[in-house]
Amino acid sequence: MPAKSVKSKSGERVYGPYKGSKQNGGRPIMVIKKKNGKTTSTNKARHEYEKRNGKLPKHIDVDHKDNGGRRGSDHPSNLGTMTHSANVAKENKRRAGRKKPARKPKKG
Repeated sequence: MPAKSVKSKSGERVYGPYKGSKQNGGRPIMVIKKKNGKTTSTNKARHEYEKRNGKLPKHIDVDHKDNGGRRGSDHPSNLGTMTHSANVAKENKRRAGRKKPARKPKKG
């Protein structure tokens, strides 16, 4: 069965959402077929944010205020923008707070 597509205001075809990879945190992906025949992809949150607020520069990320992992909400009230470097720093800080406890040495 072919993927469902929706025609955007700019005449592009948008397919998805598809399940994201582990590399992108499992976030859903949208595939966009442009009028010139080229294909690109973006995460669903960015796609939804840009649909409502206009195109964002490449160095700006869409941030989930309440991350929630794969269950994270792409609701407009949960989305905001920040620079890529600030977003990476925020994520690193979040991950550092949930480090696994150190292993005890084996008795031998």
